[in-house]
Amino acid sequence: MDRRRQIQQWLAIRERDGLTYRELSRRVGVPANTLAHWAWRLRRDAADRPSGGSEFIELIDPSAPHDTPSSRVEIVTRSDRRVIVDAHIDVAVLTRILLAVERC
Repeated sequence: MDRRRQIQQWLAIRERDGLTYRELSRRVGVPANTLAHWAWRLRRDAADRPSGGSEFIELIDPSAPHDTPSSRVEIVTRSDRRVIVDAHIDVAVLTRILLAVERC
């Protein structure tokens, strides 16, 4: 796995678990200032991408049994905003949520 992908996964854990950079640093063994720099760099890179709508990516929990469908979906927009919703959410409701998140 490349370094960028590994850092992205660690930062996703930080966001999911509500950790500080220092707490994540202790957990993964990478200096807190390195993690903060990568977070800034990834946000900057995401902001530099051309807009044209949201790009959605479904991330599946690797620890979930493969024969059981996930009941949650994590959506990542082009601006790197993440929304976790029930997999069976109404499309109209999801659309309103994503529009509101993108305005923040």
